[in-house]
Amino acid sequence: MRKKAEYRSAIRSRKLIREAFAELMNEKPIDKITVTDIVNKADINRGTFYAHYADTRAVIEQIENEIIDKMIQVISAFRYKSFIEDPKPILNMIAKSIEEEEEYYKKLINAHGSEQFIIKLRKILIKYLFTNSDIPDEVKSSKEFEIRVNFFAGGMTTLYHSWFLGELQTNLVDITNEIVKQVKAMLFLLEKKI
Repeated sequence: MRKKAEYRSAIRSRKLIREAFAELMNEKPIDKITVTDIVNKADINRGTFYAHYADTRAVIEQIENEIIDKMIQVISAFRYKSFIEDPKPILNMIAKSIEEEEEYYKKLINAHGSEQFIIKLRKILIKYLFTNSDIPDEVKSSKEFEIRVNFFAGGMTTLYHSWFLGELQTNLVDITNEIVKQVKAMLFLLEKKI
């Protein structure tokens, strides 16, 4: 019973730390948030913080990993044939996932050092398409596929990154619709073998 109580206490402490960190993102830039800020906001002692995290960067990494896990859940719905027939459902799922925590994501993406998170996200997307998707092996083994996957994953992550940074004056519906058009145009050209 003692281990169960310790486990619940650890979960509660990590939750308090992440919630405090999220609140502090509303008050100051992420790279200016200190351990002292977090422990004061969470009303915990420094020892509790350091029992779970080495530093504030470790908190950010856990949050990033939670976001990546959520995105993997979304892209796990990817089905090769259905995507080719109509890419809009999976793209709508991505947009919906972003909309659910849009402001939170914007703060994280606009934080100093977020470029590494975008690179990590792109690499995970590429790895997923190569290892976990239902794309036929003969397609995956072609050099063209490697180029296309890198182009697609890089384009998608850069597009959403630019949107989060406010560099694109549009909305997620327009982005989704434009990606659908681009995918369909690319597939049309592949069918024509141009």
